[in-house]
Amino acid sequence: MRLKSILMSIVAPPVGACKYGCGTNCAAPISVFWLFGMISVIYGFMGGPSQLAHTSWETVGLGVAMWAIAATWTILTADGVEADRCHDLWSPKDHHIDAKDDEADPLDEINKFTSAR
Repeated sequence: MRLKSILMSIVAPPVGACKYGCGTNCAAPISVFWLFGMISVIYGFMGGPSQLAHTSWETVGLGVAMWAIAATWTILTADGVEADRCHDLWSPKDHHIDAKDDEADPLDEINKFTSAR
């Protein structure tokens, strides 16, 4: 299962983010990074922005870097979701501090200031 999620995150990061990241809010920006990377690789092989007669390796490298960022982001998102499910030592859910009912609302001070004017 772990290998399958890593391979999906590398090949198609948006699919991995939706499937293994439980459709978190990261899926849209991961899609943008991945599409940018994929289009840059294709555009780089066609000559890039300089319209070279050969491959623009700088553009291809930029595309590969963006693809790697999307894949890494997806793997980290899926690991974070898995950590929340398992409640391991580093789980964010286990280290969350809830507000107490008897605490004053910090926004009340703003309301007092604006109503005094």
